[in-house]
Amino acid sequence: MFVVNTDFVIIAHNKQHKIISNTLDQDIIGVNVGVAFESLTGAEALTLLVDNLMLSKNNKEVTQLPSFQFISLAPLNDETENIWRIEIVPVLNNAQEVDYLLTIWHAVHLTAEIIPVTQSQLTEEIMATSGQVESGTEQLEAAAEELETISDELTQTQEKMNKLSQELEEKENLDADKHSDKKQEVESQRDRLKRFLMQAPAGICILDGPEFVFELINPSFQELFPNRSLLGKTFVAALPEIKGLLMWEILQEVYATGETFQGSEMLIPLANEETGNAEERYFNFIYQARFDSTGKIDGILLFVYEVTDMVLVRLEVQENEQRFRLLLNAIPQIAWTNTVEGEINFYNEQWYSYTGMGAEENQSLALRQMMHPDDLKNHIERFKAILASEDSGHYETRLKDENGGYKWYLIRMQPIKDDEGVVLLWIGTATDINDLKILQQQKDDFISIASHELKTPVASLKASMQLLDRMKHNSSEKMQSLIGLAGKSVDKVSGLIDSLLDSNQLAEGGIPLHKTLFNLSELIGSCAVEVFRDDQSQLVITGDKDLSVNADQDRIEQVIINMLTNAVKYAPGSKEITINIEKITDTVKVSVTDKGPGIPAEKTPYLFDRYYRVEDSRQPGLGLGLYICAEIIAKHEGKIGADSEVGVGSTFWFILPL
Repeated sequence: MFVVNTDFVIIAHNKQHKIISNTLDQDIIGVNVGVAFESLTGAEALTLLVDNLMLSKNNKEVTQLPSFQFISLAPLNDETENIWRIEIVPVLNNAQEVDYLLTIWHAVHLTAEIIPVTQSQLTEEIMATSGQVESGTEQLEAAAEELETISDELTQTQEKMNKLSQELEEKENLDADKHSDKKQEVESQRDRLKRFLMQAPAGICILDGPEFVFELINPSFQELFPNRSLLGKTFVAALPEIKGLLMWEILQEVYATGETFQGSEMLIPLANEETGNAEERYFNFIYQARFDSTGKIDGILLFVYEVTDMVLVRLEVQENEQRFRLLLNAIPQIAWTNTVEGEINFYNEQWYSYTGMGAEENQSLALRQMMHPDDLKNHIERFKAILASEDSGHYETRLKDENGGYKWYLIRMQPIKDDEGVVLLWIGTATDINDLKILQQQKDDFISIASHELKTPVASLKASMQLLDRMKHNSSEKMQSLIGLAGKSVDKVSGLIDSLLDSNQLAEGGIPLHKTLFNLSELIGSCAVEVFRDDQSQLVITGDKDLSVNADQDRIEQVIINMLTNAVKYAPGSKEITINIEKITDTVKVSVTDKGPGIPAEKTPYLFDRYYRVEDSRQPGLGLGLYICAEIIAKHEGKIGADSEVGVGSTFWFILPL
């Protein structure tokens, strides 16, 4: 059997056909039937074969040729003489069009020709002996018996041959069906593979032979070179700029050795499609050898994916990171970066110079190791709190130097956020404030000494004034006025001294609290009597006047008086000052609002710092009042703050737990 396409070109033949035709694959595969069998058949047989192929193709039906002899075909055995019956079977595709034609060859046995020849010979023999009836009767009877025996044997043989022929035909039909099914399966697999190659997101091409001719390219590969014609060209002809590069040398080596090569982010300068100038492009690619049926390398499979954009972004990030690190190394402060989880991943050179630590040590633990033991707990709490807030923050701590001594540092942490406000990284700095701390300590010492030195004479003066006050009814009007002024002065001096003492007490470890349950509205009322006794401002108390709080009444009174005094002092034009009491879940918020000139927004964060005073303030003071208030509220585990708008007014507030 052999198979032809619709142009009658032979595309396959089986082993039996190779034997009888004495041909190999290269002799007839790809050759037209007329050319292949020109020397094997007579002109009449060849014409008959071609005509029936055409008939089967056009009618899409099985056709059978009458038996005829092929003059140059080898007989299958001694019982055949190259007489064949050919059956042509069309193979249809899904569209019911002819794809292939199967030509199935059936050998014809000589039995059909033997019968008449034998009878003729016997008749001649009988006629030759007809004149000798007596002597030939026995011979004739014997011949008749022999003829009958031969005839029976021939009939049996014919039946056996017909049966064998039928079995052979069925087997050939079955083989043809199996071959057709297998061929369809192979074609289906080829179609699936081709679709995969053509739809793959990565560039794929097949390079044929040692010249690396582009045999197949998928659309993704063509997109890498949009204006170039690749198919059918050699690798060098299509991409001349590749020759001489490492990529070209590797390609040749893979073809020579068969070893697969995988390249990652390889830089390949390629000509720009518009300008013709070389531009740097980066690719991930795989060279894999292709082998033929004998195991010999006959091509290269190339899988490629351009990663230029990804590499350029990464290089830019690396460059920015390098620039950022150079900047951190250039500043005089100790600096570091840490992740959103708090893991430190970089220290600048100032850190290693100050601590004497090596870069190989655990960076996240290094900062804790250099903390003063008394400051470690506060550092951990503040560090975590700032991370949780996702906002900038600061605190003070002592860090150990390479000699084992400690210095005070101001720790500042600033988040780096993306466009959507998500924290990506933290930058931390440590600024040396040791000299400031020493000056502050000296100032504290001075205040402590001064306050104690002032307290005794002022107390004596106050006692004398109280005595004079009791005697004022027996004195002149002018004396009474002077006594009143002296009393106010003594109160101011006493208040300053109390502030100095409170500030010093806070610096030395805090002030003790004596908590009791009291009504806030009543406390505010008593504070108002003291603050507004000689002022025309009107205090308005709003909110929940029945709220009571468990706190140190004297200290909370100190906070309220300070806020009310500031409202009167710094907002002299405000004829109405409002104090509001508001319950918020399990806390109470007290707010003091004036309609004064307001405070610039850039200065409000520093209002509660020690010794801070607004620069344009014309009012006397040490800058300790709000600082002390903040410390008192912090001792109560509350919060304190201020909201202000220039030209509108200010609101100072504090929150206490209930």
